[in-house]
Amino acid sequence: MLYCKFQMTYDCDDDSKMSAEAVFNSNSRREWRYNVVEFCSELSEENLGGKITFIVYRAKPNIFWMIAAVDDIKPFTPAKISKRIEKYLDDQIEQGEYLMENVKISRFEEITVGQFSKICDQANRSDYIHDYFRIADMTGINCLNNENFKLMETICSEKKLTYANAKKKAAKLLADESFMEELGRIYSGENSKRFYGQPVHYKIVTGNTKSAQSLAVLLAESLYSNKRLTNRRISYFSGITENCYYEEDFEGLVHNAEGGVVVIELSGERVRTGQFAHAYEEVVEFISEIVKRNCRNTLFIFVEIVDKPGFSQQLIAKLQDNIHLIELQEGAGNRDDALIYLKNLMEDSDIPDVYTDEELIAAMGDKLTFRASDIYQVQEKLYSDALKNKSYPAYREVDRIAVKVDAIDGDAYQELQKLIGLTEQKDLIEQILAAHRVQKMRMDFGLDKQKASLHMSFTGNPGSAKTTVSRLIAAILSKEGVLKTGRFVECGRADLVAKYVGWTAKTVREKFNEARGGVLFIDEAYSLSDGEHSTFGDEAIHTIVQEMENHREDVIVIFAGYPDKMKDFLDRNEGLRSRIAFHINFPDYNADELIEILKLMAAKKSYNLDDEVIAHCRKIFKRAATKKDFGNGRFVRNLLEQASLKHARRIIREHENSEITKEDLLHFTVEDFKVNVDKTYKDEKILGFKH
Repeated sequence: MLYCKFQMTYDCDDDSKMSAEAVFNSNSRREWRYNVVEFCSELSEENLGGKITFIVYRAKPNIFWMIAAVDDIKPFTPAKISKRIEKYLDDQIEQGEYLMENVKISRFEEITVGQFSKICDQANRSDYIHDYFRIADMTGINCLNNENFKLMETICSEKKLTYANAKKKAAKLLADESFMEELGRIYSGENSKRFYGQPVHYKIVTGNTKSAQSLAVLLAESLYSNKRLTNRRISYFSGITENCYYEEDFEGLVHNAEGGVVVIELSGERVRTGQFAHAYEEVVEFISEIVKRNCRNTLFIFVEIVDKPGFSQQLIAKLQDNIHLIELQEGAGNRDDALIYLKNLMEDSDIPDVYTDEELIAAMGDKLTFRASDIYQVQEKLYSDALKNKSYPAYREVDRIAVKVDAIDGDAYQELQKLIGLTEQKDLIEQILAAHRVQKMRMDFGLDKQKASLHMSFTGNPGSAKTTVSRLIAAILSKEGVLKTGRFVECGRADLVAKYVGWTAKTVREKFNEARGGVLFIDEAYSLSDGEHSTFGDEAIHTIVQEMENHREDVIVIFAGYPDKMKDFLDRNEGLRSRIAFHINFPDYNADELIEILKLMAAKKSYNLDDEVIAHCRKIFKRAATKKDFGNGRFVRNLLEQASLKHARRIIREHENSEITKEDLLHFTVEDFKVNVDKTYKDEKILGFKH
């Protein structure tokens, strides 16, 4: 639906010598308003079978200020409005009704739903609307206020954007090569210059909302210039909550965006995550169905924020087979490019010219490469600092509330190196990275690209770091360019084996689509052949084998589970075994290794472990390590967590009437580690009768 506002001027019939007020046969101002409303109502009903709703929101003799909601996919112009109004008036003049001539439409402007709604409110207050609620339903403005999502609207430029200027704009936005390639396709001379529908849709991967909005606007301007859109409105949905399903307001706004652009940010508001749990299942199902119904004439852009992917993987996997999606990555530039971009952002802000070039360069820090989202973050900080230090300097020396947070090491490679033991696993990563670098060099020399299969099997008992290492592998290989996105999708039998015939294969394919560009981690894979629906499990295995081959280039599958069960499972599925390149065993930790793990965990929480505590814990670990499935790293974590609880209770009791020092908070005693989890692995005693 297109929303617009314009002015309509007219003259009276010269022969009638009637005043402009007499055009509506009005004897009073109130009657005049009533007749104006009737005029708009009849005009709306007669034009295109009611597909256009006309409303006057201000009027005086010879001129109407009007808005219109056009429920038609065809482009709408001032000339078309004039022609249709004139045709209607000609019919009415013959019947002796409205005596108007020389009708002209000027100041035509496309507006957003929000602007249309505000003008409707103004018209209603001025008595130019008789039935506001009916108009609200007809024009879609009753969908605007909703707590389950946020809507931001903008109108992209009407000025025709040439290919050369589009590329210049993209370069200023630090756009990625994938974006530049898509501009080439949009402006290709092979394409028709007439609107038939949307052949493709987009997924933008970026660091923040503002960067995504900039890229979406440039896409819209480029597509509109090539007649791939029939209106210029961009509807940006964000803050989608878990309750946004079967939501009529959301569905209504998407439907009314026909001919324009709908951007859906997939971060969500409160996305829940956990083992084998998938957030927003009903929301994903709801939005995917809406997209399928409207994708022909409406352009959809899905935004994945790198640090907050939300339900992106689930929704994209759901849509992958139904619409053609092109992924556009946020680009990067050097310091000079970034400085130009930052200066442009500052000039467009409310407080321009308050920073020198030297201050801007200093604010950029020591980084050599910047993404657009990085520059937006620098600009936000500069704006905030300018408010305090330049606009309101009285607050310059006021301290802010400081909250201490634990530092997080974001380097996955270093995190892997810190893990205790795991020599074979660390060596595997080095092999893969070396192979990737050699492959790049081969391509530079024009040699054949040789990419080996990287599917893996991780075997070991619980707590031996299989999942942790898999997550780090995804992050490391993504950073080095081996994997495109570094997604980590964890699943088990319940996520792959469906309850009904024909559903399992589709479910498995969706999981592979969800993990595209990253790692698909299948825990306890052997359970696929067990259980009530073993036939469905066999179907899952068969589909997994197919998809491992289909996604050889963009998904690494890691199977994990107990050593003996994994061996039997792979022996029964030769097709699966033959596609797994690496079989890595995760041995149980010995007592000394468990002590090192305990030290690492305690250090992260700033706890002190003296020699007496270490000696006591070593005895615990020696006992536990002799038992089957004792838990490895999980056992250490449970031990430390229970010791922390006992430690807290002890210091509260001991210092009931005295001050608790920092040393008290950080220091453990042997008594703190005499906890329930330790009793689980006490030496067994033989029960019997005394003689």
